Amino acid sequence: MTSIRTPNAAEALERSLAHVDDLRSRSPWYRERLAKVGPITSWDDFRNLPFTTKRELSEHHDRFRCMPHNAIAEHVSTSGTTGRAVSFVLSGADVDRLARNERYALGLAGITASDTVMITTTLDKRFMAGLAYWLGLRAIGAGVVRSGPGDARGKWETVVECGVSTLIAVPSFLLAMLREWEKHGLRADRTAIQRVVCIGEPIASTFGKPNLLAQRIADQCGFSLHGTYAGTEMATACTEREPFEGHVVPTELLHVEVVDEQGAPVPEGGIGEVVATPFGVEAMPLLRFRTGDICAWRMGTNEAGTPAMLLGPVLGRKEQRLKLKGTTLFPAQVTDAMNALPEPPEFVMVCVKDEYGGDELEILVDAEGAALGRLREHLRAALRVSPRLTTLPRQAIATMKWPPGARKPHFFIDRRDI
Repeated sequence: MTSIRTPNAAEALERSLAHVDDLRSRSPWYRERLAKVGPITSWDDFRNLPFTTKRELSEHHDRFRCMPHNAIAEHVSTSGTTGRAVSFVLSGADVDRLARNERYALGLAGITASDTVMITTTLDKRFMAGLAYWLGLRAIGAGVVRSGPGDARGKWETVVECGVSTLIAVPSFLLAMLREWEKHGLRADRTAIQRVVCIGEPIASTFGKPNLLAQRIADQCGFSLHGTYAGTEMATACTEREPFEGHVVPTELLHVEVVDEQGAPVPEGGIGEVVATPFGVEAMPLLRFRTGDICAWRMGTNEAGTPAMLLGPVLGRKEQRLKLKGTTLFPAQVTDAMNALPEPPEFVMVCVKDEYGGDELEILVDAEGAALGRLREHLRAALRVSPRLTTLPRQAIATMKWPPGARKPHFFIDRRDI
């Protein structure tokens, strides 16, 4: 595994200040934003710099670009899960940086050149993560099987034929694979799979504790589960070295802050919004980008035993936070509770405002009768609140969950602003 060195405090500050100087000189957006900002010489100065928001990035997209069109090597985009997808571009150097980061991140999870790794996510549709996984695995020297999403049952033949030792998969899809295999008498322990790099969904409820979904997976297999956290805007992945222990932040490539509602730093062990400043990005560099992801953080160690920042599981998206009958709830908690069921139904969540301006959550589900009653009791026990349940045919739910052009399912539809 290629090591990414953790800089000391003085080096980290120097890198951050150099990044600000680079933005002043190259970025049309930041040149204007920082025009009236004085010299930056300390962390206090850095923390007083303006945040970059998703709305700014969406509405002023072209002004964040720092290179001409003919110098762009890759065109990618955000997923658009919480709004309109935003185009991003990478230079050749940015693609190399992506490979270096993912080589390190996947290496943290124990992947080596001896592994054969199945990527069960899309590598098309301008999906930067799929590109990153492939680049990182090729840099490691591992064998790659690009199976793509879908066909949970059919993955078995490929896993066995290719001698797959590692999966890169969305946890809920992994569980669907295991359940399909079990139905057909196919046993996971008869494959060569040792570990899974889990993407897109959290597998821990807090540091060191698997969530309901991960517990259900563990009931069906002995795979080692490693979470990973990344975002197109971050241009950097943070992966767990030890299952459920927290995502290691590669501070040579990324400066992370965790802030409260007022933008002030959250103390170690606290929960707040992740703010990311990726270093070494050439085409679309960002400063203090508010990801909207709510996480906890603590200090731990990296693979070299050096102190490192660890990010906890993504508890939810800030803009998706709900308040139901006095209880704070994130859609990810509902998804986790649904996936914990022995036979989870097809479902999608829809949130609207009630007549008093409060949040109202409806779960559209392909269950009825006694099954619907059991589901209601299960959710009340898991969430401490009972969302409204409405029966809808499976195909209608699937159509809502997979809007045109989507590269991953949209389990949560937010209609509070409509």
